[in-house]
This record gives sequence, C-alpha cells and structure tokens, in this order.
Amino acid sequence: MFTSAVLIPGMLVWFAMDDVNKVSAFDKAVRIDGQFEKVVSGKDTLARTSWSGTEYTLAFEGSKVSINLKSPANVFGVVIDGKEFPPLDLSTNSDELHLLAEKLEKGLHIVSVAKRTESSQGDDIFKGFEIVGVPKADALPPPPKLKIEFFGNSITAGYGVLDSVKEHDYAPITEDVFSSYAGVAAKELHAQMRTVAFSGRGIFINHPDSKDDRPLPAFFDKLGVNTTADTADLSSNWQPDIAIIELGTNDFSRSVAPDSAKFVNAVIDFAKAIRKKYADANIVILDGPMLNDFYPEGVPSLSLCRKFLDAAKSELENRGFKKIHRFSLSPQDGSLGYGANWHPSKSQSLKNGKELAEFLRTVTRVQ
Repeated sequence: MFTSAVLIPGMLVWFAMDDVNKVSAFDKAVRIDGQFEKVVSGKDTLARTSWSGTEYTLAFEGSKVSINLKSPANVFGVVIDGKEFPPLDLSTNSDELHLLAEKLEKGLHIVSVAKRTESSQGDDIFKGFEIVGVPKADALPPPPKLKIEFFGNSITAGYGVLDSVKEHDYAPITEDVFSSYAGVAAKELHAQMRTVAFSGRGIFINHPDSKDDRPLPAFFDKLGVNTTADTADLSSNWQPDIAIIELGTNDFSRSVAPDSAKFVNAVIDFAKAIRKKYADANIVILDGPMLNDFYPEGVPSLSLCRKFLDAAKSELENRGFKKIHRFSLSPQDGSLGYGANWHPSKSQSLKNGKELAEFLRTVTRVQ
C-alpha cells in the first residue's frame, strides 16, 4: 500500500493513499472563505456558517473526495480543478456525507464547494472532507487579494436568477449568488466576495411579505439571519477593500413612498456603521435593476430612490466622509428576460455585474 507523509508541528503523520482519510474543517489543507463560528463537538471542531457565498476549498492528492456538510434546504456549487460539477442540492437532503467525485485522475486536485443559497434557507455545519488520498496543505491556493463585501437584498442573493419564468416562485435550485450581479462583479475583478444578503429586506422598511420587521442593517455583524451570534473569523482583521450597499428596492415595494428623511438617515447610519468597522474601505451605494417609475402605481420609485441615495451620499460627504461613491445599475426592461418573481435574469445580472466592475475599476483603481 502506497503511503505519504504530512508534516504537522511536533509529529509526522502518514496517510495511506488507498484508504479513506478524514480531513477536518480546520486542517491546513482546507480554507474557509466567509464568516463562520467554531463549534466544538466532542473531539471534533466544526464550522457553522450561514451567508451565501461561503466557500470551502481543499487541496489533496488522490482519487475520491466527499464533503461532510449538514445543510438541509441549501444548494452548493462544486468546482474541481477549475471544472464545474453538478450542484450539491441539499434542499431535500438531510445527510451529512456527500460524494463529490470519484475515479479522479492521479495527481493533485483543488476542490471548491460554495454556498449558492441565502442564509434564510438555514445554517450549515461543515465538518471537513473525506478523501481517498492525502491532503496537500502546501498546494492550497491563496484567496484573491482584492476583497469585496456586499450588503443587499434578493438581487444580491441571486434570487431566481437561474429561472427564466417570471411567474415562478422561489426555489433553492434557481438561486445562485455567484450568478447575481455581485458574483459577476467579483469574478470580473478576481476578488474574494462576502455577502450579507437577505431577500425582502430594505434599508429601513422591508417588503410587505417579510416575516419580521428587521431591515438588512440589523444583520450587519451577525453570523446569519437565524442567530444573534456575532460574526466570527479566523482572521479578525479581515477588511474589505470595497463595501457595497444594494438596498432600497424593498423600501419602495408599497403603495406609498417611504419617508424621505427616514430613508436618507438609514443610509447614512448604515454607511457610518460600515466605516466604523472597515475604516479604509471604499463604500459604494447602489440602486438596483428592479426599480422603475411605474410600480407601485403612482409612486416614481426609481427616481425617488436615486434622489434619496444621492442625498445620503451628499450628506455623508458634507460630514467629511471619504471614499464614498454612488452608482446605478441599469434597470431591467424585459429585453434580457426575467428570473423568478420578476427578478433579474442571468443575462441581466451579467450586464449589471460587468458595468459595476467597470465602475469599480474607475473609482477604486482596481484592475
């Protein structure tokens, strides 16, 4: 039986290449990109995660890989050696161990499993990987240097973006944060992406269908929407280069426009909270592509939202804020289709993500 040695401080560990080996969530050959909480369960240390876009990456040499992940109701994208594999759909699966690939060619493999669905679908318990082979910590690719954090609603979360029938309701399999404008922009800029995105949330008023009245800023420092626990991280000094606020669409989802002063003050307060935590980040305030001046009837939603957001930016600058920016995503007009429940289609999101990336290159000098 062929074996391989892996050096761990204080000991030399031998792995059998033909045996199943467990690789823990915090093994040096594993990287977690995103917010998480360490959970000690018996002899194991697990990671509890929640926000969409959270990613688990493994480097190993071998022929088979499974992930130990409990996450009923969520869907994950799977990429191995740069090739997309069928998504891991746990929306009807309560198992913990999931086969990702087997009979892989001999050699080094990089595996990525990334959460496509949003935190409201439930939290995740990540225990690590199981492989036929050996982990390769020295081959684990580093995360991208550029860091972007998005704060938004269903548009940022990629609600229904993989659907093509506007009359369809939400389904986990058609939600994909990586196909949203946010995922597209991050990919265009080769950036590490984090999200705090929750469908139906506004800057201070939620969509009427929301089950509670907490707006998105209430979750700014939380691990997810299902807990009051604060965000945790292996590196407590994680700082985004760019923080993006995409809110306002749900505030304008009622038959009466939101109060202008309350709206503007909510944007200002949220920007201040972001600046307090991320002192050097560029802050970009967006209006989303679902707004228009014809819905709700009698409310010029797009014009008013842009006016309110412009006013918030101006006031922040008057208060001495630096690196504060405004940008408008091109509104959808149906020419690029729609996703579920009239949300942006994949084509619309591609357009919006690319135009945002170009704007960010201009104002932040990123490449």
